[in-house]
Amino acid sequence: MAKRKRTQASIKLRAIRQKYGLTLREVQSRSLGVAKDLKRHEFVVPSSRLHDFEMRGVVPSIFRIYSLARVYHCRVSTIMSWYGVPKR
Repeated sequence: MAKRKRTQASIKLRAIRQKYGLTLREVQSRSLGVAKDLKRHEFVVPSSRLHDFEMRGVVPSIFRIYSLARVYHCRVSTIMSWYGVPKR
């Protein structure tokens, strides 16, 4: 499997997490709360997957983008714009 490179989106995800002083596991824990509220496991962001988003440039699913937006107190459209989705 080819190794993916960090992207501007992955750099921004890591920066916002660090801005709030959160560890990968703390984000996972908070995303579990989102998943429980919404009663859907797709919203959970495992710490290992968040690491992949931040360090390997893996693109998160819409469910995980939603959870990250809730955890990081920002709009879904903001995170999506980091991945090239226009804000409209």
